[in-house]
Amino acid sequence: MTSEETELLNSEIEDLSSQEEEPTKFDPGETIDIPSQDLIDDLNRAPEVITRSLIPLDNTVKNGRRLGFYSTLVLFMGRMLGSGIFATPGLIFQECQGSYILYLFVWIWATLISYTGLSVFLEVSSFLPVSGGIKKFFNYIFPKPLHLSNFVIGVFNVLFSLSSSNALVFGEYLLYSLGFRHNEVTVKRIACALLAFGGLAHGWSRNVGIGCQNWLGGIKLLLFTIIVCTCFIVLVLPSSSTGLEKTKLDLNMPPLSTFTGSIYSTAMLKCIHSLGGWTSSIIVSNDIKNPVKSLKNAGYLSMFLISTIYLALNLCYLIIIPRSEFLDHDQLIGGILFTRIYGQKLGRLFINLIISISAATNVLISIYSSSVLNQQIFKDGFLPFSETICQNNRFTGTPLYAIFIHVLLSCLVIYLPETGQISIYNLIISIQYYPNQILHAILCFALLFKLRKRFSNIRSPAHSNTFLVYVCLIGSMSIAVTPFINGNYKFTLFSLSVFCFGFLYWFAKVKLLPRLGDYHYNILTMKSPDGLRYNKWVKVHNS
Repeated sequence: MTSEETELLNSEIEDLSSQEEEPTKFDPGETIDIPSQDLIDDLNRAPEVITRSLIPLDNTVKNGRRLGFYSTLVLFMGRMLGSGIFATPGLIFQECQGSYILYLFVWIWATLISYTGLSVFLEVSSFLPVSGGIKKFFNYIFPKPLHLSNFVIGVFNVLFSLSSSNALVFGEYLLYSLGFRHNEVTVKRIACALLAFGGLAHGWSRNVGIGCQNWLGGIKLLLFTIIVCTCFIVLVLPSSSTGLEKTKLDLNMPPLSTFTGSIYSTAMLKCIHSLGGWTSSIIVSNDIKNPVKSLKNAGYLSMFLISTIYLALNLCYLIIIPRSEFLDHDQLIGGILFTRIYGQKLGRLFINLIISISAATNVLISIYSSSVLNQQIFKDGFLPFSETICQNNRFTGTPLYAIFIHVLLSCLVIYLPETGQISIYNLIISIQYYPNQILHAILCFALLFKLRKRFSNIRSPAHSNTFLVYVCLIGSMSIAVTPFINGNYKFTLFSLSVFCFGFLYWFAKVKLLPRLGDYHYNILTMKSPDGLRYNKWVKVHNS
């Protein structure tokens, strides 16, 4: 390094130090290969089994833990009880060739995979109780090659942690409930307006954003009773009392040759999308008081309640809506059910309330959790403008730029051109949730054969049954592999290309360009006045 470059680097550090705490050399922190000394001491106490986390809680940000058990439950329930159960059943029924038995099988299998996935995530998150979700998990479990998991998972999450699908359903159902005809342009404008409102709420103040989603989540839990009453009317009361005409369920299997691997995969992704959202709470662990206990209790309670009501609602769809009508209505099947039971006026009112509040709550929670995740990714410093985007705004105390990135990308995806007969809603679900199944399968494998093997006498505070981990592994792998069986795998290529882009970006920035340019990076860990720590990559030419 030349004397001029040394002076430039020192002046940059001094300039940063004048505004913030003095920078320190980058420390990758504790990983599976570099555990803390107290963890090593506990490992040496084998065969005694010790229940503990692998790393300590992160309490570096002032006043960081704002969410108690109720707020955590709202995050789970508010995100899981979403618009998917009202919007995807018609699409799933079409992909199941109108078969009642295939339709029920797909939902039950997806519910089991979701439950086991939650169990796996809760175990790993209790091992590693910090914000960031799967990004932080992979950083700890796969520390080598250095920075690779950061780049691949980081790029994927910034591009694919979106709120587009729920915003689109909100626009669709709002038009339906007000009696207007479907108009694609209007639906997209309403969706973007909802995203903008959510971004403003969370960008204005942490308390305002969390307060809005807690308030909407509370109303959403009250509306949960309407759904329960609906299921009771259909499933328990006799037709003579309700006046509802019930269809005859045909449980014959269709020719399995028509139920291809790609159809199975996309149908499962839609079910998992409807049951999904439980990762949002795990992503914001640093904001939760007593995160290990709160996540475990709120997570399992939410999954039990949601899976039970979803199974009951699906039975209501099959019993009340004739097969031909079920096949013809895509994202409006929930509206059909409620108007059949409560009449045109009251049914529209109920579905308007449930879908609007469900979608709005989901969008608010998604913006919140995704902005936290984006902030964690930009704190690593490898993406353009990271130093600016990762900061909390000094006036609002919120990750304003990270929120803006999420809202902007979600709006841009809404305006992607449709491909053939595939709707933009269908496309978003497929490309957003398919890569997650690959990551979940890798995480299951890592839990079984890396974490548990490396720390054989350390038991997670939220230990998952080994059988459930294998079920999650097999289920996620089946969704990831089946599209390639019959050659219809176009929707998977776009998703996988983002992983490839992350790898190529890492290879170019960390390996190729430094070698060609004869330089290396000094990674400095900075600290903002509010306690936020982030990395700054400083290019230094070799002497």
